[in-house]
Amino acid sequence: MAPQVRFREAEIYLRHVRTRITFRYGTAVVTGQPYAHVRAVVEVEGRKNTGLSAAALPPAWFDKAPDRTHDDDIRDLLRSLRTAIEIYAAVKPSDPFALHCAAEPQARRRLGDQDDLTAGFGVALMDEAVADAVCRATGRTFHSALREDLLGFGALPLPTRPLDRIFVRHTVGMGDPIVKEDVTSPVGDGLPETLEEVIRAYGVRTFKVKVSGDAGASIERLRRIAGVLDREAGDYRATLDGNEQFHQMGEVLDFTRRVAEEPRLENLWRRTLWIEQPVERGAALAATAAARLAEVARLKPVIVDESDGTDETVDRALALGYAGISAKNCKGVYRTLHSFRRVKEVGAILSSEDLMNIPVVPLHQDLAVAAALGIDHSERNGHHYIRAFRYFSDREREAALREYPSLYGDGPEGIPVLRIEDGALDLREINAFAFGVRSEPDWDVLTP
Repeated sequence: MAPQVRFREAEIYLRHVRTRITFRYGTAVVTGQPYAHVRAVVEVEGRKNTGLSAAALPPAWFDKAPDRTHDDDIRDLLRSLRTAIEIYAAVKPSDPFALHCAAEPQARRRLGDQDDLTAGFGVALMDEAVADAVCRATGRTFHSALREDLLGFGALPLPTRPLDRIFVRHTVGMGDPIVKEDVTSPVGDGLPETLEEVIRAYGVRTFKVKVSGDAGASIERLRRIAGVLDREAGDYRATLDGNEQFHQMGEVLDFTRRVAEEPRLENLWRRTLWIEQPVERGAALAATAAARLAEVARLKPVIVDESDGTDETVDRALALGYAGISAKNCKGVYRTLHSFRRVKEVGAILSSEDLMNIPVVPLHQDLAVAAALGIDHSERNGHHYIRAFRYFSDREREAALREYPSLYGDGPEGIPVLRIEDGALDLREINAFAFGVRSEPDWDVLTP
């Protein structure tokens, strides 16, 4: 049986980082961002335990209204967190999923002026902190907690054991250098900067390519990317991510037809698995999108991401004709579990996606979910755009190298790096403890 839990209190801390390479997706240009870390006190069967969770506060992803600034996004995401803390602390003891079911509607009512993704952000981090506390209190790993239904979510068609390895699906941002000649201001930190260098250094064979609503510019850039992938990446696979850059599904149909008919993209298109959230969320799930979506789907499957603002989205998306949905911890672990259950029932796609997760808490918890659900490749890009350990204390660096020797190694300038070998991450140490995280962050180097 799932244990009874009571959410007592939580503190929010921020870890501020800068990018080593500017990351462009959709209309956003990321040169730095904070990561919210939650340290919660959760009673599990009457005994106090610590629960951790964390996620990025990025620009123009949760809410893409054109008049917003990054400061607006940060303010609203922190408000979502503070509201969720107040609500969870007031809910009577119950099992973890029942706690979510009691608190989530209240949070949405209180945050009714926010978009769905932002309003759900605080709830997502509270649920992950509670799950972490339950795993720590019961001595179970996240996968074991799901198999034994310690979160109270119910039976799931899980693999018998979590994946030990997950392949990195490397993100190619809209401004990323493709070859050496594209680099005008070298970073010079000893790590790969171009797509060509990434393939040679890490051996990656799966890729996620950002595209824009400017079909001509996107196709020209895809030609350059395809040239490198066809030459360097062997038997590769790819996905295309529109990040809501198309206004209507008809535009996506025109774009996909042009890509499919371009001779220089023949190999890339054949190896493309799906297209992610091409249409802006306001139009993506409209009934009027169904006919054109069906035509696009005859060329390539289409999945939703930013449209996934509530736990019911997967059902609406599948009914409309989408081929699946993305999994991100910043949208909520229970939303991912519900999506996992539904896609298994109908044979659809559940894609593991990354909102620039960095070590330790956000990256590990996200990977723990993907491993537990058996998703064998996952978009990973935080390590490429950010040298996260530059912003860690010596104690945190030493703990990461000691506790996860298969996942991290020594890097240039004495700063640890993510260890990617043959295009994959070794998750054995993540899978071996609680919700993937052993030591707490060094709270003294984070900002309360």
